[in-house]
Amino acid sequence: MLNRIKLLLLLVSPATIWGILFIVVTPIFKEVSPLYFALVRYLPSVIVLAIILYFVEGKVAFKPTKRLFLVAIAGAFGLAGFNVIGWIGVSLANGTIAAIFQPLTPLIAILISFILFREKFGLLTFGIIILAFIGVFLAASDGDLSFLVHGEPLGFLLIFLGVVMSVFPIILAPKFKDFSVLRYTAITNLGGIITYLILAIICTEFGYAQLPSVENLMNVKWYLLYATIFTGVFPILLMFRAVKSVGPINAMLFNNLIPVVAIVGSILIGLHVSNYEIIGATIIIVAMTLHYFNVKRNTNVL
Repeated sequence: MLNRIKLLLLLVSPATIWGILFIVVTPIFKEVSPLYFALVRYLPSVIVLAIILYFVEGKVAFKPTKRLFLVAIAGAFGLAGFNVIGWIGVSLANGTIAAIFQPLTPLIAILISFILFREKFGLLTFGIIILAFIGVFLAASDGDLSFLVHGEPLGFLLIFLGVVMSVFPIILAPKFKDFSVLRYTAITNLGGIITYLILAIICTEFGYAQLPSVENLMNVKWYLLYATIFTGVFPILLMFRAVKSVGPINAMLFNNLIPVVAIVGSILIGLHVSNYEIIGATIIIVAMTLHYFNVKRNTNVL
């Protein structure tokens, strides 16, 4: 029973942490551009993570090899994808929509894994993903079939593109079994932070981003504190640990919890939540429950 509880907590924790993040980003983007938000959010935790990796695995963990560069590139593509392109989309649309898009990651991962690696997945898992997708659609569309052309369609498109890019480090994790969870997490994040820095310099130079002032940062210091300490590296470590335990698709399917957390959080702080969002969230919870029992039946727990 203890092992089952540990597995459940391992799978649920990243989604819960990220779900809360999608609530707090709205006030942050009023003061800090998405590019600099990514830098502020990840830089302290990446430095700490690199120091820990150095003392745990030594200098050899940073030895420049072809496989290390591939992991760094995966991090640059995947982490920078959502934390730059995706967050720009959030600034144009809203955090709740971005949270609702997150459960699409397992379906996207299935398609990409099939195209790249010809991996096959059971009909039950695919059926559960489709059920979760129905819940996502209801919550995102609010019952309006034309929701993608309302408001900020560019924001929706960028969020979707960011979500697609974000699945690559998770899909590729099992291909690097010679990397520990700590090393894989650290190197992917180093690749991401270098990319954030390069893009921030270029965009600031050409006037597409503005360096935030101390006043800007202080205006949203508590939101940034949560985003920096709790959502930077910690949930990614948990996610990669979950990937090694139950596989990338099973681990990412628990991202269905992200919109549930975002919706519940929105209700608690007094924001309007429609009946369609509640129905969609309920369907997602049902899909999550079915999937957990499917994982428990077919996978060795921790």
